[in-house]
Amino acid sequence: MSADPADKLGAFLKKLGKKFGEQGGVRATDLFPDERLIADSITNEIVVSMLIWESSFSHAAKAFERIRSDLVDLNELRVCTGDELMSIMGTRMPRSSERALRLLSILNTVYERENMLELAHLREMNKRDVLAYLSGIDGLPQYAIARVLLLELGLHAIPLDERLSKKLVGESVLDSSQTLEQQASVLERAVRANDSLETYRLLEHWGQESRTVTKSRKSTKSTPATKGASS
Repeated sequence: MSADPADKLGAFLKKLGKKFGEQGGVRATDLFPDERLIADSITNEIVVSMLIWESSFSHAAKAFERIRSDLVDLNELRVCTGDELMSIMGTRMPRSSERALRLLSILNTVYERENMLELAHLREMNKRDVLAYLSGIDGLPQYAIARVLLLELGLHAIPLDERLSKKLVGESVLDSSQTLEQQASVLERAVRANDSLETYRLLEHWGQESRTVTKSRKSTKSTPATKGASS
């Protein structure tokens, strides 16, 4: 590990910038299609983030479309059982049972607090109060909280889950002895607020690509040669 995490991260991001292209004015839609399950974009982002968390864009997109086609609205999703939601999201969704239970807990907590599934009032709150509000929602991980802060409220945050953390530890950008929260704090301190969205875009797309490459290699290795195949 470099003595200065900012130097190590800066060098890594420079490499990613060359690979994925640096963009001015990155939009939230660069990090997931601009589709809605609910008019309130904050609640919508929470659901999207919970589908990407410890998963992938491809899994999230498929689950998102299944939810949108199979359910009338998020209120119908809110009253699903865990097994029903697991079935809707698809059998290949990583951590499907935990994800379903977390998502149901999140939506029901919001409904109990607000008597609706809208959180637009968070836009009127300062970062400390928003953090306190979101951190009090049972089942909502820091990754999803950070995506809401960054993509919906324009606040300084770097979304990080175990999926990205392990990859960054493998690149010696993060220290494996630290907790996920400590690692996220390291990233936030190392990145200027104005660069946080571009930083997350690069890290997420790198994480998504490296996952696809790894999966592709595993599939190739596990595919047995066909005996007697014609040339």
